[in-house]
Formats: sequence, C-alpha cells, structure tokens
Amino acid sequence: MRKISSIGAAVVLTVATAGAVVTATAGPASAGCSHSHSNVDSKFGQLFNATNVNIRTGPHTTCASLGYGQLNHNVDFHCFGSGDRVTANGKTTYTWTYVRNVTTGVSGWVADALLDNLGGNVAC
Repeated sequence: MRKISSIGAAVVLTVATAGAVVTATAGPASAGCSHSHSNVDSKFGQLFNATNVNIRTGPHTTCASLGYGQLNHNVDFHCFGSGDRVTANGKTTYTWTYVRNVTTGVSGWVADALLDNLGGNVAC
C-alpha cells in the first residue's frame, strides 16, 4: 500500500500531452531534487501511458528533465517515493517512481500518474 503525503502547493502547471491533461502541483521551494533510491523493484515493461513523459532528477515538477519517455519505450522500475501532486489521465498521485528508460538509457523520477498501474510496487 502506498503512503500519500500532503505537500504545500506553490505552483500549479497544466500541460496537454497526447490527449491527456497533466496537472502538477509543486511542493515547497525548499524541496530538493536529490532523493535516495535503490533498484529493489523487479517490474519491467512498456509502461509510459503518455508521450513525452519527463524523466526528472527528483520527484518534483521543478526538478530538471533529463529526457522523455514514450509509449513504446521499455522501463525498468527501481522504487517509488513521495513527491509533488500530479494528475494525468484521470488519476492523481503524490508518488513518483525512479526508473531507467531501457530504450534511451535515461534514469530518473517519473510521476506515477504517467505510468501504467501507477508506477512501482516497492518503496525506496
């Protein structure tokens, strides 16, 4: 079972992506982009549920994007943790999963609302 934390809203961002509307609420300005993670989840597959999904340096919408995930990309899940609130495809989550995009080699954090089955299964 996932824990949902409340995070103070500082910024709200809405983006249209491949027919899906994504709304993100950023946490406090003090929220850093450096979060610990480990490869403890065995989940793997084609799991992005939108195009041009940001893979970020941390589980916050203000963290830099390292690259993008696409519908046809394979993903290796590592673990999940708490982050900014994100709504996409009719689902709202406060959890983010650290992934490695096997197709591009980019690793980072993705909001669980942008991953099939709401992301990883094992906490960081």
